[in-house]
Amino acid sequence: MAEKPAILAIDFQEAIARPSSPKDPRHKVLAASQAVIRQARLASVPVIFTQTLRRSDHKGAITAKTDRDKRQPPSSTPKDLGEILPELGPLPQDIVIPKYQWSPFYATPLEMFLSRLHITTILLMGIATNLAVESTARDAYDRNYHCIAIADAMMGTTPEEHRFSLTYVFPRISQVMTSTAAIAWLVAKH
Repeated sequence: MAEKPAILAIDFQEAIARPSSPKDPRHKVLAASQAVIRQARLASVPVIFTQTLRRSDHKGAITAKTDRDKRQPPSSTPKDLGEILPELGPLPQDIVIPKYQWSPFYATPLEMFLSRLHITTILLMGIATNLAVESTARDAYDRNYHCIAIADAMMGTTPEEHRFSLTYVFPRISQVMTSTAAIAWLVAKH
């Protein structure tokens, strides 16, 4: 069976992905992501965006106890994470998956879209490498999808966590490529 790819662009929202200064590393992540998405659209490869939503009343929020508060201060991320960055999309033909947890496989229509589009390969990009992107890759691997993690089209919560995920986690559950290699892969497949 031939590979049928889709782009899965995770949480490229204003409060998460918008660069805050000229030296912000998100500029490079966005440039790499734009290049891959542009090639995917040229090849008629589906582009799927996720958009994390939060309810102001916290209904549906995870309440499990963690050690997070002991390691780092509470998140300063606003409750409303905003729209998907317009420089990436979405365009009318793209799919937007609203989600409430890290992984868009949890309680969303993502699997339905992947199944109906006959997708076998997911090219992953987004923020944060070590949270939503890694969680998504794990869930995709468990469902037997071929995943390609596009290393320079991701950013972790810290550079160390980004490197750790790409060095120790992603090679066990996916292929890891640069955006240049992912574009070449898309061109070769289409």
